[in-house]
Amino acid sequence: MAPDESQTKVLVTGASGYVALHCVQQLLAAGYNVRGTVRSLKNESKVEPLRQLKGAQERLELVEADLVENVEKWPSVIQDCEYILHVASPWPIVADESTIQVAVDGTMNVLKAATQCQSVKKIVLTSSCAAVNDGHRNDERIFDESCWTKLENETKGKHSPKVDNYAKSKTLAESTAWQYWKSLDAENRYQLTVINPTFVTGPVLSSVEHGSATIIGKMMDVRTFPAVPKVCLGFVDVRDVAKAHILALKTSSSDGQRILVTHKRPVWFSDVVSWLAEEFRSKGYLVPPPITVPNWAVRLYAKLGLDKEAAAVLHRLGGELRFSNEKSFNILGMQEYIDPRQSVIEMIYSMIEKGMVRQPPLRKLCEAKKASRTQSATIREEKCQSEVTDSVNQKKASAA
Repeated sequence: MAPDESQTKVLVTGASGYVALHCVQQLLAAGYNVRGTVRSLKNESKVEPLRQLKGAQERLELVEADLVENVEKWPSVIQDCEYILHVASPWPIVADESTIQVAVDGTMNVLKAATQCQSVKKIVLTSSCAAVNDGHRNDERIFDESCWTKLENETKGKHSPKVDNYAKSKTLAESTAWQYWKSLDAENRYQLTVINPTFVTGPVLSSVEHGSATIIGKMMDVRTFPAVPKVCLGFVDVRDVAKAHILALKTSSSDGQRILVTHKRPVWFSDVVSWLAEEFRSKGYLVPPPITVPNWAVRLYAKLGLDKEAAAVLHRLGGELRFSNEKSFNILGMQEYIDPRQSVIEMIYSMIEKGMVRQPPLRKLCEAKKASRTQSATIREEKCQSEVTDSVNQKKASAA
């Protein structure tokens, strides 16, 4: 039975994050009571966007909690919540080994704490397509939920060089979660659904930097994105990702399932740059030309060591990447996904509004000229006013 929203409390971990903020927004709009975790209530840049959401004053409670520190607090954080959206997880563009442990330990701390709370009926865990297709060639198949990232080389028994630490963190966190959940008593355990989004774009609700915003934002300026690598990804709008989480919360047929959430269209980085050029070049932004550079050139640039993010993209170079989204339609009842172009454009407009995109030189020049004209006009006006005042004073003196 679907929950009665007005009588249901949902815990959202990492509530100030990009995806989590949209989850909180949609939960509040649907009438749910929400408890959101943040690492510090004193961090206004992260907390204030949550407090500004419609319905937040009446139905949003914020609490401090850390995924790996003071973990004994988690049962009290979860207490009285019937559902958990475990969205919190690190996503640095260049991830180190610590990312893996934080993701795994953080997920397990939440799942284990939930077993101590009789109120919990279901957990919806945010994973990633990085737990689905990494370690495989892009053109190997159309990837679906039966596919898992290949962490070990089958012949050498070593970690594949094609799998970065972020993909390892998502794969191990999800696989460990499934293993733990299946070990619980099937009659008494809470239900578990895993959502696997592809590359997430769409409007930002706060000015806090995050992975996809950093990448797309750099594409707006040839000085920060001088060349377009041959990279193809699945794209999905953040609003569709949040919607999928809430549908999973309400849909019993999603129990025990992992579900890819993505637009079906494969998107090349050159596509994204073309969309940005069409929309923003006329506004003065120095969007690079949408010309894909050869893979050897990207590898050579990465070897120079000038840009760690260039090295991080090497394992993404390859053919067209395709994902199936049929399960999201059949089980969750997802409707038409937001078009990737629309999603990217709306993302950038929201980032510009929040000062997250490098200002174009022409705009800076125009603003400088405008400021100069304004200053000159002010000086002229003050001079004119002074002359009028002097003239009046002289006339008064003559009359006297």
